[in-house]
Amino acid sequence: MGSILHPAIRAFRDEDLAGVLRIERASFGRDAWSREAFVYYAEAAPHLFLVARVSGRIAGYSVATLTRYGAEIDSLAVLPRYRKLGLATALMKATIRKLRRAGVRKISLMVRRSNAAAIRLYRSLGFVRTATVPNYYPGGATAWRMRLTLP
Repeated sequence: MGSILHPAIRAFRDEDLAGVLRIERASFGRDAWSREAFVYYAEAAPHLFLVARVSGRIAGYSVATLTRYGAEIDSLAVLPRYRKLGLATALMKATIRKLRRAGVRKISLMVRRSNAAAIRLYRSLGFVRTATVPNYYPGGATAWRMRLTLP
């Protein structure tokens, strides 16, 4: 596995939307979120909608929101050509740092049970599976709920 030494990670800006939508379509196909969904997150939690730039190009993003019980990682995606280079890890670590500074102690997420690469990433960051949720995704795919408890 290679690594991207210093991706530029920063808060989402309106001009990033086209790049984020490109990543979303490449990552999730027919299950991709709409433009309106990203606009909503940009307005609802702008400091928790992060993008990673590599060589001046938007190569990944993460979206998180504060919840009643802590925080939720709502989405994370990286362009296929930049996967397995540490970009998703860098985005997650930046998000976790922001959430820790905000006083969050529990971070949850949902992940497709068949997405072994994502599950490995989340486990490497300390997330543990707390539930199995049948029929969570369109088409009936099962999800795992995972949680990270911050010290």
